[in-house]
Amino acid sequence: MRNDIIIALATPHSPNGAIAIIRLSGEGCIDLVNDNVNVDLTLKETHTVSVCNFINEQGKVVDNVLVTVFKNGKSYTKEESVEISCHNSEYIIDVIIRTLIQKGARMALNGEFTRRAYLNGRFDIIQAEAVADLIAAQNESAHNIALKQMRGDLSSKLTNIREGIVKICSLLDLDIDFNEEDINNTEVYDKACAHIDAVKKDISSLISNFSKGEAIKKGLPVAIIGKPNVGKSSFLNTILKEERCIVSDIPGTTRDTIDAEILIGGLKCRFIDTAGIREGIDVDILEKEGIKRTKKTIKNARLIIYITDVLSDVNDSLHILQQIDLETKDLIILVNKIDLNINYKLPENISQGLPVFYVSTKDNIGIKDVEDFISNKYKISESEFVVNARHYDILSHILKNLEMAKEKMMTENYDIAFKYSSECIEEINKLFAEGVSNEHILDNIFKNFCIGK
Repeated sequence: MRNDIIIALATPHSPNGAIAIIRLSGEGCIDLVNDNVNVDLTLKETHTVSVCNFINEQGKVVDNVLVTVFKNGKSYTKEESVEISCHNSEYIIDVIIRTLIQKGARMALNGEFTRRAYLNGRFDIIQAEAVADLIAAQNESAHNIALKQMRGDLSSKLTNIREGIVKICSLLDLDIDFNEEDINNTEVYDKACAHIDAVKKDISSLISNFSKGEAIKKGLPVAIIGKPNVGKSSFLNTILKEERCIVSDIPGTTRDTIDAEILIGGLKCRFIDTAGIREGIDVDILEKEGIKRTKKTIKNARLIIYITDVLSDVNDSLHILQQIDLETKDLIILVNKIDLNINYKLPENISQGLPVFYVSTKDNIGIKDVEDFISNKYKISESEFVVNARHYDILSHILKNLEMAKEKMMTENYDIAFKYSSECIEEINKLFAEGVSNEHILDNIFKNFCIGK
């Protein structure tokens, strides 16, 4: 990448903010800014803040600003850098940026500051991706995941996986090169299989948290489903602590999906109250459309809360529960109106080992237990890791190749096994943005960053 001077607004455009920060990076940027301020920035030590006037090319004072200088190797990008803090006026921002562009700077591309930081060795590509996640974090859980990745924890885990793959390739190569010599094939086979199993276990652990991580980062979609008139809307109102849904004894009151967001234990949850699922001649066209949308909501949800009550025929629930794919969805059952029968227990043929909560939306009984379950279910521990979609795709492909390699080893097709394991090396190098397609990978990663980062 060229080491020219780039410039961008580092703070978001907002009419309500008081201060804006304009960022520059690249060799010569201190001299560039120095010509338009009334303080000699070239004499300042790195990380020094100077109060000065920014002066345009006509010699007119544009604003009284704070200018921070970062000497080469000491900045975010590890290049010479300058940050100008000015008043948050569109006119002032435009004049400062336009003045410096006319003198030789250019507008930065999306993520170009972080891209330069990566290329200059500030951090690896996995850590660089976490910068965007940190900025986008909307809750405590997502924030913690991003910080952990920025710290390099995920990079270390992926580096260990790469080393394991290299060992597999080395063992298979050894077996191919010295196949007819005095080499113990069984010993080589056992070692290679052991390494494959260990790497597969590490990869499976990483990708198993992908959907949980996506839910934490983007918000957990929660579908509230059940037969009509069991308290679905009442549950949503109770957990939101506000009246969002009309509550009625008339079956089929909710004709459309109703959604609302709430934070539970630092996790953003998007609850969607759906039309009750029922059949019969009294189901009109609008209610049928509502039921159709309910099924679509179930498809898109990560957590499904099925609500029944102590007065309902629970056998009607069985066919609904059996339609939910428990491989891709989490499902819990809420038995409402427990205040009417405190000793009620859901039959085991209905619960089938699923988490069951006995609640009363009327008396606010058991709601806190549901909140605690959701909070703990989607909490990422210090020992767990979360990968993004790019990591997930690459690691899934590596996992398949390792399975194929082991399968070919079992039939003594070591050449083909070596081919599959070699492809794993190529894939893991893509993960770290290394190899012939480096620029293409970097372009895809940084295109989703904001311009000032």
